[in-house]
Amino acid sequence: MRVVAAIMVAAAVLVTGCSNSEFSGNTYNSANAGEVSRSAEGVITSIREVDLQPKDSMAGTALGAVGGGIAGSMFGGGHAKIMTAAAGAVAGGVLGNKLATRTEKGNEYTVKLKDGSVIVIAQAKDPPLSVGQAVRVVYSNRDKSRLIAA
Repeated sequence: MRVVAAIMVAAAVLVTGCSNSEFSGNTYNSANAGEVSRSAEGVITSIREVDLQPKDSMAGTALGAVGGGIAGSMFGGGHAKIMTAAAGAVAGGVLGNKLATRTEKGNEYTVKLKDGSVIVIAQAKDPPLSVGQAVRVVYSNRDKSRLIAA
């Protein structure tokens, strides 16, 4: 039973630790499949490194709390078992939240569009883009816009 608890905690850590791909120019929400988006072409004029903070996620907290509660319930007996389960749930929830809300490094791109206007957009460093590179800005109707190589 302790092995099962350890596996649950490890799974929660792995799931919440891999949640920051939401900033990539290559990552789409499944609801965007089949959606028509307008785009504009331009050239990157500057790049600045920034920190990207994910939205608060209850998933990381919940997974960590469940895993921690199960792990904690493996210790003690009677009322002590309830206390260790509660302590494990709290500790797991805190850890899961921390892992799910880690910042990642990204870039803020300044792009001069063909019509002469200038836009600024931040996203992950994936795909790798550089100053002077021709890009396409894909404007989303309901999700986030993104830069891709032209």
